Amino acid sequence: MGDSGKDPGEIVLSVVIPSYYNVQCLELVLQSLAVQTMPAEKFEVIVVYNGCEPPARLAELRANTPYLLRELTSPKGWSAARNAGILAANCERLLLLDNDSLCPPDLLERHWNLAEKDPSSVVMGGRGELGVQGWAALHTVMTGKGVVDTIPVEHDVRARSAPSEPWMYGFTNNFGLSRADALAVGMFDVDFDARWGGEDLDIAYRLYRHFDRDRSRFHYEPTLRVWHVPHYRNLRKAFGDHFASLALLRDKHRHYEVELIAGLPEVLAGSLADIAERVTEYRRVMAVCADAGLCSIKPWRAAVDPLREQDPQRPDLVIAYDTEQLGTQRLVTFDYGRGTDATNLHLLGADVPFSEGTFRAAFSVDFWRLLRMPDLLAFVTTALIVADELFLAASEDLIARGPALGLDPLVDLRYFAELVEPVYHVTSQQVAGVGTLLRVVPAT
Repeated sequence: MGDSGKDPGEIVLSVVIPSYYNVQCLELVLQSLAVQTMPAEKFEVIVVYNGCEPPARLAELRANTPYLLRELTSPKGWSAARNAGILAANCERLLLLDNDSLCPPDLLERHWNLAEKDPSSVVMGGRGELGVQGWAALHTVMTGKGVVDTIPVEHDVRARSAPSEPWMYGFTNNFGLSRADALAVGMFDVDFDARWGGEDLDIAYRLYRHFDRDRSRFHYEPTLRVWHVPHYRNLRKAFGDHFASLALLRDKHRHYEVELIAGLPEVLAGSLADIAERVTEYRRVMAVCADAGLCSIKPWRAAVDPLREQDPQRPDLVIAYDTEQLGTQRLVTFDYGRGTDATNLHLLGADVPFSEGTFRAAFSVDFWRLLRMPDLLAFVTTALIVADELFLAASEDLIARGPALGLDPLVDLRYFAELVEPVYHVTSQQVAGVGTLLRVVPAT
């Protein structure tokens, strides 16, 4: 493959587009790039055909593009294609698009203006669905007359939570970043190429970690919108692929920031915003508990120690603070007050990297009462898959001090027992001066 013969000397922005068939979409996207307000000599467009041949249909367009058009081929896979485009780019600033991302005339200019203000920023734009605008709007686009943006910005559910968990909105259908940062995190992970989806959230999260979780490096601009050109998709297969890809994402990054992402972000955007808000809240709760000495195993040692280490072949799981005093023999912990290592993970317990029956027992000191309902139920279900029995400590101290510290713990233990008792059997015992210890086991 080759270039369209333009001089790359003046360009400042490299647009990278992976493409796998759907030439009718790619043609519209390339046409939309030909009418940008950014001067054509300032940007190049790199189309990487992954696992398919460059379409003959684009011959006339190739000959007449005002910008530098470069066409490459790579093995099948979105990550491999994007990586090939990144490596081939002439510019330090990249704009990643999909081959169905129809661009309004000012898209590139606005991306570049934001990059000039902060060259190290990651700029994330929004995406509208052209298919829901109706047949007349689609016909207007197909005849080269553009699209009218009719979606109010305030309806964008991403905007409310993007500042706190920005990486969750790192969809690379409209994503600007520096080439140096892309290279620094190893570009896209080709392990995701076995199926569709997940590779964009993966690189966004790695960038977030690379920036030491500095949220100011990410800029989400909902009005910086592309339009998704509709095309045929086997939704049953796509949904299955995406669930599997997100399982790979969670397995690769075992951390509570990633743990709850299990749906299809493009479809469940509202759910993703809710997850982002819950993650932000859990981060705050963890800090409060650490500072106030809450959720600690210390006052529960007399009650819990006799229940531990009853199986010489299997470890126990303890979710609490101050677990360093328990030692490490036959023990895995989720202690948010200590650094992570092979036996101490920062997970909530909703999705864990352990097989059925790994633990003899699981213990949680109070933090279970600070989980939101969907995460609490997922935690109980998961705990009683990986462990034979679950012990839930409910401290009087959390009720006494928690609300004044801005915590909202579950108070009604009877309600909790009735909530889960169709599936689980719950018994309780009072621990004098400390609180109530619940034992939860499968009902059958």
